[in-house]
Amino acid sequence: MKHTRRAGLATVAAGLLALAATGCAGTPPIEGSHGDAIASRERVTVNGRTQGLVIRGEDRDNPVLLWLAGGPGGSELGWTTSYLGALEADVVFVNWDQPGVGMSWRAADWDRVTVEDFVTDTIAMSEYLRDRFGTDRIMLAGHSWGSIIGLKAVAQRPDLYSAYLAVAQQVNVQENDLHGYHMVLEEASRRGDERVVERLAEMGPPPYDREDGGHYVYLFQKVHVYSPHPSPEPSFTSMLFPREYTLRDSVNALRGLINGVSTVYPQLVDLDFARSVPRVEVPVFFFTGRYDETCVQDIAWRYYQQLDAPHKEFLWFERSGHNLPYHEPDRFVREVRTRVLTHISDRRNS
Repeated sequence: MKHTRRAGLATVAAGLLALAATGCAGTPPIEGSHGDAIASRERVTVNGRTQGLVIRGEDRDNPVLLWLAGGPGGSELGWTTSYLGALEADVVFVNWDQPGVGMSWRAADWDRVTVEDFVTDTIAMSEYLRDRFGTDRIMLAGHSWGSIIGLKAVAQRPDLYSAYLAVAQQVNVQENDLHGYHMVLEEASRRGDERVVERLAEMGPPPYDREDGGHYVYLFQKVHVYSPHPSPEPSFTSMLFPREYTLRDSVNALRGLINGVSTVYPQLVDLDFARSVPRVEVPVFFFTGRYDETCVQDIAWRYYQQLDAPHKEFLWFERSGHNLPYHEPDRFVREVRTRVLTHISDRRNS
């Protein structure tokens, strides 16, 4: 059944790709800017492979922020530009399509790619941006899956980063996914959703290996369905069809998400940052939704309490779930300005 479902999605994606126009796509100029603005959709070569970027900011001399989207294999370009565009006044906001996603589709071999490959590319992209914009360090923000490769990159190369934004930080994969499984099972039983209960019983609890990686796709879909939703969710359509994408890019964004979750996520079975990353050498700011059941909020809070860092802050978003930057965007922007950027400025001036 799982192979049939995945094959069906792949067939649909391939059919759309065959029909896709490869016409122009671009990011609009930044209006009303008084500085040296940048609004660029481009492809750059990193680690010998071509990868896609969208870079936007009112002044290219502002601090650089590299955003790592969720997934594995996800893109949040359509969400960040819509919800977090106000930050373009304060930072050079860099959306990077990770290898195998959207504009970077050909940069990954899904049969061979590993978690550490994404970490290596994150570091290489950070070095590229540091050198390109003539700065000593950049800011790194990781959301969900992006928080996994983001924290790993910060731990390996703290010299590259002025701050790390842990947005819906993933900490312990086995504990997290077992929590999600039992939450879905309990809620589906309470609602009388017998087909979901039967499917979960057939799958059994995680972890799942690569052969059964499609189970993660199903589980995460149901975690989203049964999680509390105190605020409206950003639309999946807006994620797949940003103005910066051609139709081909959109199809590859969908293909990347399907491939990433089913083939890369099973590699994370032993991940536990409490054990592997007890300390980081850069300031860390946790942004956590009170109702996050995807990257469970209580696990992130426990990790924060024990994490050793030169500076750390934990920010609860009380009306948010997993997608907190898009549930409470005004507050997210305000906290980045008043906490993260202020802290970086104070350190530089001290």
